[in-house]
Amino acid sequence: MAARKCGRSACYLTKTAHLSGCGNMNYIILDMEWNQALSRAKTVRSPIVLNGEIIQIGAIKTDEDFELVDRFKINVRPKYYKKMNPYVEEITGISSLDLTCGETFPQAFRRFYEWCGNDFRFITWGFDDIGILSDNLKLHGLDDTFGRNYINLQLIYNRQTKAPQLQCSLSAAAEKLGIPIDVQVHDAANDAYLTYEVCKKLDMTLGIAEYSELASKISEPIFRDTVPKVKDCKKMLLDKRVTDIKCPACKQKLPFGEWLFTNGKNCRTITRCTCNEVYLVKLKAAFISEGNFTVVRSVYASTESEANIFSEKLRKRAEARERHKKNV
Repeated sequence: MAARKCGRSACYLTKTAHLSGCGNMNYIILDMEWNQALSRAKTVRSPIVLNGEIIQIGAIKTDEDFELVDRFKINVRPKYYKKMNPYVEEITGISSLDLTCGETFPQAFRRFYEWCGNDFRFITWGFDDIGILSDNLKLHGLDDTFGRNYINLQLIYNRQTKAPQLQCSLSAAAEKLGIPIDVQVHDAANDAYLTYEVCKKLDMTLGIAEYSELASKISEPIFRDTVPKVKDCKKMLLDKRVTDIKCPACKQKLPFGEWLFTNGKNCRTITRCTCNEVYLVKLKAAFISEGNFTVVRSVYASTESEANIFSEKLRKRAEARERHKKNV
C-alpha cells in the first residue's frame, strides 16, 4: 500500500491492490467535519449564511459491487472560522492549531474532485454533508450542484432494519449491526469507513433499487443548524438561542405557538410567518454530558393541509387533557 502525505496529515491517498472499479461507475462514501462560528453573532452571512465551514474531508471509493477501491482524506484550512468552536473541538479532537496545517478549500476540493473520477455517486450518512458541501462550494464560487445526486444511507438502513426513527447516529447503527468501533469517531476518514462497513451489512442492490421511492417520502430541510451547550433539553423552548429562528424567505423572526413532543427530547410545530410562508420546525436534542445537550434545529417547507392536520392534533391533545382533568 502506497501513501502520499502532505503536511501534518493534511492529505493522504491510498491505492489498494483491488482496482476493479476502474472504467466503471464507483460509489464514493463521503463524510466531512466542519467548524462553526463561535457564536451566532459571528456567523458569516455574506455571500451566504455559513452554518458550517469544512475542515476535513474523508471518503471511501468502491466499485459497483461495493468492493474497496481507494481511500481519501484531506484536512482543510478554513478561511472564515479559523478558531475551533469548543463543541466541535470536543467531538472531533481537532484543534485551532491543526486547522493551520490543512490546504485551502479550493485546493482540497480540486484534489477530491480529481480523485472522485468521472462516473460516481455519493453515499452519505444523513442529509447534512451534501448541504454543507454545497454551501462551501457556493462560498468559494464553485459549482454548488456537485454531488447532488446522492444516496442517504440512513433511508436504506431504516427500511432494512425497521428502525423506529429517521435520524440515527452512525455509531448507533454500527452497534446495532454488530460492527465493532475501535477508532475515533467524528474523524472524516474513520466515519467514511464506518459508513462503508454499514453498507456491507445491508442489501445495497435492493436499497439502491428502492431509493427513489424512499427519498420521495422525505423532504430535505430548508435550514438546519445546531445550538450547543443547552443545559436542560426539557426546557429548551425557554432558551432564546433555540427558538430564535429566522424565516428563510423574509428573514424575520418566526412566531411560535404550541409544540408537540414525540418524547422528552424531540418536538415540532407548524408556524406561519408574517410573509405568509408556512413552515414545519423540528427540534432534536442530543445528550453530550451531564447538563450539556445540543439541539438540532430544522426548518421545512410546509402546506396548508399539513397545518390543518397539525391543528387537529393539537385539538385532540387539548381534549385528552380535559378528559384527564375530569377523571382526576
